[in-house]
Amino acid sequence: MNGPQNLRVYGLLLRESKVLVSAEQVAGRDILKFPGGAVELHETPEQALVREFDEECQLLIQPVKLLNAPGTLFSPWTFSYYTPLYYAVAADGDPECPEHEPIEIAFLSAEETIASGRMAAPEIVALRRALAG
Repeated sequence: MNGPQNLRVYGLLLRESKVLVSAEQVAGRDILKFPGGAVELHETPEQALVREFDEECQLLIQPVKLLNAPGTLFSPWTFSYYTPLYYAVAADGDPECPEHEPIEIAFLSAEETIASGRMAAPEIVALRRALAG
């Protein structure tokens, strides 16, 4: 097998001590995650992240730095393997979710996001790293 399995990218956009999160249904569970998704064939992770933010939030972002690369993990939600990468990102403007996207996006405080019980451990690690600077 070449490359990581099910490579996924996610971006952490911080503003005024709040982080942009996406509320979604994954495998029948209500979860919070950061905007992002699959890296497609012939895309770099950074290109995929820019595309995903445009699709989900209608924002043009700039990846700033890699925050967390935990390797290939087994998802207890989807019962499948995935390889997530978490980036700090910068963007101007306000996010807007297109009507066709089955998600809700909002800026939430880091504390409320972590305490929700709806976020996976790798996301929490990335968020803590982003807050630490």
